[in-house]
Amino acid sequence: MAEQILIRFSDDQFEWLTASSKGQPRSGVGRGGGEELATACKGKQVVLLVPGADVLLTQVTIPTRNAAGITRALPYAVEEQLAEDIEHLHFVRGAQDAEGSMPVAIIRRQSLDQYLDTLMQLGIRPASAYAAPLLLPWQEGAWTILIEDKKALLRYSREQGLELEPESLPPVVSRLLKEHTGNERPKLRVWYSGDSAPDLAALEMTGCKVDISPVPETAMAMMAATLTAETALDLLQGKYGQQDAASLMTFKAWRTAIVLLVLAGLVQLGDTGYRYWQLVQEDKQLAQDIETLYRDAFPDAGKMRRGSVRQQADQKLAELRQQYGRGSDTFLALLYVSGEELHKEKELQLEGLNYKSGTLNLRLRGSDLSQFEVFKQKLLQGREREIKVEVLSAVSRREGVDGRIMIQERKQP
Repeated sequence: MAEQILIRFSDDQFEWLTASSKGQPRSGVGRGGGEELATACKGKQVVLLVPGADVLLTQVTIPTRNAAGITRALPYAVEEQLAEDIEHLHFVRGAQDAEGSMPVAIIRRQSLDQYLDTLMQLGIRPASAYAAPLLLPWQEGAWTILIEDKKALLRYSREQGLELEPESLPPVVSRLLKEHTGNERPKLRVWYSGDSAPDLAALEMTGCKVDISPVPETAMAMMAATLTAETALDLLQGKYGQQDAASLMTFKAWRTAIVLLVLAGLVQLGDTGYRYWQLVQEDKQLAQDIETLYRDAFPDAGKMRRGSVRQQADQKLAELRQQYGRGSDTFLALLYVSGEELHKEKELQLEGLNYKSGTLNLRLRGSDLSQFEVFKQKLLQGREREIKVEVLSAVSRREGVDGRIMIQERKQP
């Protein structure tokens, strides 16, 4: 098998490491510009390491094994964890277990496109791409932490991890321990790059045993040794797994100018990029909160224009007055059907609802996954020819089971 080369973006340059197909390093870590990287990648299988700050790694339960149904329901199952429109995101799922639970990786399409487009200009086409936290060593009963270059990577399950600032490790680990389902607290295996060991006194106060060691060779060598053919959640799936190799050829005459321009931008944004990203997320979350309040009042609203909520609300009120004055309406019909059953329902609690394009979505909370299927059958009883009902998702959380049920009016022939 061909050698593989792991590459990552690092401030004002690229970093790479060549390894055998079994993950054994064949060289030290290379650092340089685009021309040097392109030369190093020739004849090798390219693996792109994506910063953990760009990828949300989570777990979700979907009560179906139909591939098309999972693909359709997945964005809605994780929608509450997201701060932006699902249309702008790329979803990758892992294997589903017996209970319907599966790991999920989510990244902005724009972010992944930027990485791939930059490499495309160099004539480089990655064969795979992984969130960096998932390439830390893993063993049952232990969480792995890598502290490197004023950032930390944490892998706290086989398919879950994140990137954060080192000073945030104690509170984040404490929060994750509250959700830990094991009988014993995990051991924390901490690796660090640099000449001096970090102060982990606050991390030890979490009650976990902490083992700390310097990275034996380099962080990238440790990740290369972890990478196998079974590594889960390759980001290059779906649209990104079917790219035409011909479309990834570079315009050689412009290659140098493009690479210099990209790297110059990375120099300017390197130190403040992550903090800026955090501020952007907070701004998007505030915008999402405003939109949530607006959509609670107007479930069938279209795109909301920031700064004009009052005008849009007035416009929607006028539309609703006119619409309801004309008589029958699909929204009211579906709302009546669901409300009739919810009034009698003792197991499930309505958390919210929205209506769009003839579809009513109910957000419900219960204590057991089976309650959602039972409620679906109650909705359908005697109405099979009138409505279509589907359980889109059911996610187990500490406070209960959150689920979504879709109701549509069947078109009469």
